[in-house]
Amino acid sequence: MPSKIILIVMAMVIVCMMLFGNKKVRILSVLIKQLQVFKNAKTDKISVWDIVCFIFFPIVLSVIITFGFGSIIDDTLAGVLTTVFAFVFTVLFGFAAILVGKLDCDNEIEKQVVGETFVSIMTSNILSLIASILSIAIIITGDEKAKLILTICVYIFSFMIIMLLLMISKRTFIIYCENKK
Repeated sequence: MPSKIILIVMAMVIVCMMLFGNKKVRILSVLIKQLQVFKNAKTDKISVWDIVCFIFFPIVLSVIITFGFGSIIDDTLAGVLTTVFAFVFTVLFGFAAILVGKLDCDNEIEKQVVGETFVSIMTSNILSLIASILSIAIIITGDEKAKLILTICVYIFSFMIIMLLLMISKRTFIIYCENKK
């Protein structure tokens, strides 16, 4: 029987093919739109600082926590994380439905902020769904190397989701304040 690492890699390849290969569920367009949200409004160029904060730092933090602190996600924590990610997904999905109604406003800046917030919500939903699946995979697998790899991935997605939630919160605050004027 193949090792669990090989099975996990095969499963991840199949999932990636499903997510990126099928036109009906292709998430690449959402992820590309999210990268466009990281543009600097003044220069209209991708903000290197945003890429560092939203992508690079979560990877570095995940490696530090996993290897430096030896914090590998166990089955109990994986179960809790699965619940948390499912909750985040559900709440954000409802919030996205509310935001869709705001896309009809006349203010172009508000419309842009609402659109970018919507993209960030959808990105957070995708990452939450993937992190849930990876957390379940941690519970299923007994292989320590596989748990190590999955732990790093779950931490990476967790930090990315946290950063996106903070950005969504700030943008929601801006939308609210604009409506108060």
